[in-house]
Amino acid sequence: MARAINILTVSWDPTLAMNQPDFGDAQIRNIEYGKYVNSIHSITYAKKSLNLKNKKLSHNVFVYPTNSANQINFLWDAWKIAKNICLQNKIDLVLTQDPFLTGLVGTLVKKKFNCQLLIHFHGDFFDNKLWLREDWYNRLLLILGQKVVRQADAIRVMSQGIKDKLINFGLRENKIRVIPTPVDLQKFSLPVEKKQSRDKKIILSVGRLVIVKNIPLLIKAIEIVYKKRKDIILRIAGAGPEKDKIKKLTAGLDYIELLGAKDHDDLPKEYRNCDLFVLSSDSESFGKVLVEANACGKPVVATATTGAKEIVRDGYNGWLVPIGDAQAMADKILYLLNSPTEAERLGENGRQLMREKFSDNTEQIVKFWEDIIEQKLPR
Repeated sequence: MARAINILTVSWDPTLAMNQPDFGDAQIRNIEYGKYVNSIHSITYAKKSLNLKNKKLSHNVFVYPTNSANQINFLWDAWKIAKNICLQNKIDLVLTQDPFLTGLVGTLVKKKFNCQLLIHFHGDFFDNKLWLREDWYNRLLLILGQKVVRQADAIRVMSQGIKDKLINFGLRENKIRVIPTPVDLQKFSLPVEKKQSRDKKIILSVGRLVIVKNIPLLIKAIEIVYKKRKDIILRIAGAGPEKDKIKKLTAGLDYIELLGAKDHDDLPKEYRNCDLFVLSSDSESFGKVLVEANACGKPVVATATTGAKEIVRDGYNGWLVPIGDAQAMADKILYLLNSPTEAERLGENGRQLMREKFSDNTEQIVKFWEDIIEQKLPR
């Protein structure tokens, strides 16, 4: 039954406002959330060049792209849109994607319109030297985030590891809730199709082509693997600002395929067709793609990020390797390729583990919203 509450969200995901043949993953999640509340108003960053229009995803879920000149302008653009929404609707809760610029917009809304503020941590920011080294301005973002996060009435994190970091920072444990991003396990848990005989072993990686995913590390690892096994092919699904760099790195490497962005409904087939899945990130607060791959019965090899350590039990449903270590990653990939029975065992363990740990948590998320609004969180 829908609760009589109105939600305002502030995010960085322009796909919310894009026209697609089918709804994307983020759009589907928002439509699903809308079934439990009175209304959802989602403000999202979008570049001015995209010229996106306001979008109605369902009868009570609305998206407002900022069409900003740059990310700094986004702050002002999002605030203007938020004010207009709040003047026309009684917003009960504003939730933001991060504790930085979206969190600052949320803080302004909270103070101006007297609503509750929920800040999400979809990344590993605090006490993370690798993230700080990615860009000089991350140090400025960290200073901002450390101030903004103290304004939150509640915080949602994707893993226990991130919660522990925030508690060590000095935030109260009772205002932090661990609720991973919902995963449609049914979509990824269909029976495995009988493998057709093929000459190549398929290694799959799925994710945005951004610095933090460290695709160059994956490429180095695969180059090492290829020296030992010529019967492999790496398929990388995803798009992003690092696309041109990655194209240059893979030029002439006919054992690496760049698939570009894939519709979320097409991903289960990609997972089921691969022999193993690899994630090479420098930082992950969760690692949803690891859950999806395991749900399809595939073993995984992942760098030992905060998020991956919540999902992968070393030697049970996959393998963890040190962050930045291409040789260690190559060794585990080779181990799984050379041990098909063991790879199958890890994949089946993963399928069972994902069913136990990551069932649909949409109602849990909405109940958390309700508790925040009614100020029912433990003191």
